[in-house]
Amino acid sequence: MPKTQLERVKVKSRDSQFENVLIDQFELSPREAEAIVQTANDVYDLKYYDPSQHATKDKIVRTVISKDAQHGPKLEKLPKTKVTLTHKITKEDKELYRQEGKPNLRQAMILRMTNESVEQGGLLTQEDLADILELTPRTIRRDIKKLKDKGFDVPTRGSYQDIGPGVSHKTKIIELYLEYNTYSDIKTKTRHSSGAIKRYVLNFGRVLLSIKNKLSVKETAHIVGISDKLVKEYTELYLKYNTTENHDRIADIINLAESKTSVKAEAKKGAKK
Repeated sequence: MPKTQLERVKVKSRDSQFENVLIDQFELSPREAEAIVQTANDVYDLKYYDPSQHATKDKIVRTVISKDAQHGPKLEKLPKTKVTLTHKITKEDKELYRQEGKPNLRQAMILRMTNESVEQGGLLTQEDLADILELTPRTIRRDIKKLKDKGFDVPTRGSYQDIGPGVSHKTKIIELYLEYNTYSDIKTKTRHSSGAIKRYVLNFGRVLLSIKNKLSVKETAHIVGISDKLVKEYTELYLKYNTTENHDRIADIINLAESKTSVKAEAKKGAKK
């Protein structure tokens, strides 16, 4: 990664943020601030520990630029936020890798992490993605172009203000399913695993059940475990496809969600006995 790109990644590190606090709030010189941070790392033996890359075995916490930050000011002065990203290769990712190959696995991870970030109020840069996935920015740019060619909006720092919030890849996948595409068809078109697609369809069905029970957006988001934004997208999708032509498909989705909910309820009853 070229020096200027490395510098942009470094600016968002915890060490860099600490240095800026010392400079801005305690009026220390950059050299003094750097020395204090280095001393703190030495005293607490943090040489091999990067808090910005550590959360759990499946997740990482990353400091990124806020999605509300404007272009123009120096990077170190922009508002930042912490986001939790799914970094570990999952069982579904493995399935995708075996069937579609490494490039499609990378693209699925890029799409997942950029959407996770924006849902939490932050935006990843191409340099962030390159650093996280240990790839070159050129590879990231190529993968993002391929995703865009497939019709997906990839909300990175460089493109978000141009494309706007858009609709999530999950909503696009549900729309394909509502249009009577099979799981196999959707997997081929979107490079998502069958397991992921089935989970999205199930969550969509749970949102439909919530609409049926007149729950609020926040109540639905809490119960289903998705963002308010995605609940609104799914609701709009339901209103669009709640037609005679799509009645059978929607009925199947609701029946699936009801059956899964029933199984969970019976399991809880059994556990209490």
